[in-house]
Amino acid sequence: MLNSLSLGTFSQGVFPKPKRLLRVGDDIFPPPIPSIPRGEAICIEIDLARDLEAWWEVATPWISARETATALRYYQRLDAVRHAVGRAVTRMLLARELGIPKLTEEFLTNAWDKPFLPASGLEFSISHSGRFVWTAISRAGAIGIDIERVDATVDHHDLAAIFHPVECSNIRALSGPAARDEFFRCWTRKEAVVKALGEGFSRPLTDFRVLTDVTVRDWLAESPMAEAKDWTCADLPSIAGYNVSVAAMCPKLTITSYRAVGTESLERVNDGNVECKQ
Repeated sequence: MLNSLSLGTFSQGVFPKPKRLLRVGDDIFPPPIPSIPRGEAICIEIDLARDLEAWWEVATPWISARETATALRYYQRLDAVRHAVGRAVTRMLLARELGIPKLTEEFLTNAWDKPFLPASGLEFSISHSGRFVWTAISRAGAIGIDIERVDATVDHHDLAAIFHPVECSNIRALSGPAARDEFFRCWTRKEAVVKALGEGFSRPLTDFRVLTDVTVRDWLAESPMAEAKDWTCADLPSIAGYNVSVAAMCPKLTITSYRAVGTESLERVNDGNVECKQ
């Protein structure tokens, strides 16, 4: 039996308060979170609005010494905890998928600093903004997830110039909150695609195009490297003021998302398929 800290027992959808999450056991994510079959992906949202230090306490036993050192270099405590929690949740899920009690191996990075676990058959992506942390894990190929907090102070018309000409035109055709919302939808979707590619911003954002309207799935209009039909793209549910998008280099990927909300319950957001999302 492994003496461990985990993110709690998820049976019957119950997500205890973080400060109550100390327990002993091997089963990191008991049902209802399933294992990940090929052709599927899961996304998990963690809300750090409460018990910030408790999340740090829970997360740090699961991350590597290098990841802990990186977290401690952040000036803001929230940034440190977000880094630790994102890596911890990812490591927990990877360990479960690999059938091991704890993943101690360091992640490698590609030429653009995207982390990966070699020879695992699993791809992952982590994003955070404000008090939220998201992680996405897939058995179906490269995946990218991004969350962005809407910032009303940004000059949306000016910054839209970094996007594809069609995207830029769509945003500049609007004004006020409508332009703001369109800009951040576009930005979040494009960053999810860039993260799936694993090339960082070495690839110009003008090289591909996303829809900027309220379409919640199949919004990749012009792919950066393959036919758009070879991708699965979707927006995930989020609270007002945030956008969350996921992009995967796999067609017709089933994406299930889960949320650890401030009420300390685990809520299944999508019932198995992005097409079911309202």
